[in-house]
Amino acid sequence: MFGLSGRFAMGEIVEQVYMTLVSAISLVFFGGVAFYIMHASNGRWRDYERLYAATDLPKPIGKKMTGMVRISQPGYRFGHLSGDVKSHRHPPVMVGVYPHGLSLSIVPPFKYGCRDLFLPFDKMTIEPAAWDLLKNEYGVRMEGVDGIEILMFSNILQWAAERSEILALMLQRAKVLRGLQRT
Repeated sequence: MFGLSGRFAMGEIVEQVYMTLVSAISLVFFGGVAFYIMHASNGRWRDYERLYAATDLPKPIGKKMTGMVRISQPGYRFGHLSGDVKSHRHPPVMVGVYPHGLSLSIVPPFKYGCRDLFLPFDKMTIEPAAWDLLKNEYGVRMEGVDGIEILMFSNILQWAAERSEILALMLQRAKVLRGLQRT
């Protein structure tokens, strides 16, 4: 009898090792897929990081959380039907206003490898943009990052413009352009 129960115990150990191995391989596979998706989704953010990664920034004039920002090609975009495969909506982003620019920081835990950005006003233009069904939004375009823009809700840029005269002038220019486009 002792030999028979020993075989059952050995069989259970082999089964546990097998199940552990299968679980570990599955976890590595799905973890790799998740990493690939996150890495691919942040490709446009990394385009900005090359030139505008933030280093030690002083205390901002003001800081506010946005609902999200979207990085995509300029022009009307409606979700995945836009044809812009790399277009991505970044979840809550903290916007900081400084005397010479804006900072953008994705809120953890959504940050997953994205460094903070500092967008200097002297390399920035604000353009009117249409985002999904919203018609009064603005795109932030930066020198050196061609063919894409950071779309933000108008209330965030108006809040930031109240704290920066330079940004207020850029926003005013964008409103004039929007008026000319409609006529």
